[in-house]
Amino acid sequence: MAEDYVSYMQKGNYALALTLIDKEINNSPNDPVLHYNFALCCFQTKNFKKSIQVFDHILQEYPKFIEIDNVYRLKVFSYIELKDWSSAEKLIQERLQFSLNDPKLLSFLAHIYEYTHRLDEAIEIHRRILQSTPDYRNSLNSLGYLLALKEHPTPAEKKEAIESLKKALMYDPENPAYLDSFGFLLQKSGNPESAWKAFQKGLKQNPNHPVLLERLKNLRK
Repeated sequence: MAEDYVSYMQKGNYALALTLIDKEINNSPNDPVLHYNFALCCFQTKNFKKSIQVFDHILQEYPKFIEIDNVYRLKVFSYIELKDWSSAEKLIQERLQFSLNDPKLLSFLAHIYEYTHRLDEAIEIHRRILQSTPDYRNSLNSLGYLLALKEHPTPAEKKEAIESLKKALMYDPENPAYLDSFGFLLQKSGNPESAWKAFQKGLKQNPNHPVLLERLKNLRK
């Protein structure tokens, strides 16, 4: 039966996997792996409140579970999906006491700062990530984009944004999100033709990308 639910998870049929795991838990209620996979399926089916409940159960009953770091990360992610920014930030700050430079936790924190309009703090977090993990692509892209968002970036910030986005594109030259950020920076820098090319290149990879389509629409005006 365990193989059945795993195969359904691999196929993306999380609803059926949930039903099968629930039956397995009734037979083996003290198996943390079953509870973990149940929480994963809850997360994947967007039942974030339930996933948090199950993650809390794992943290309380199985504190030495091999995937405990991922339990914390996914709990943070669930809070973020619920837009419960304060709970997510509080948990991140607690975990950073044990994993000072965990790039995933720090990236979540930067995301929270960005969506709660604390852009300068988000920028500093991405800089912190890149100090310890210079090739962390998410932060290379996000740092460049957030610097481009600034109303009056300094020459040094403009240079930092360009270098960050070029490095991100060096690792993944066809990434639509990176091309969007780079095109946005070019547009803000007064280079609409190059911006257009970056946006078009991104659309070749993802023709229905809503942000890129909106960027091109605005460039036509």
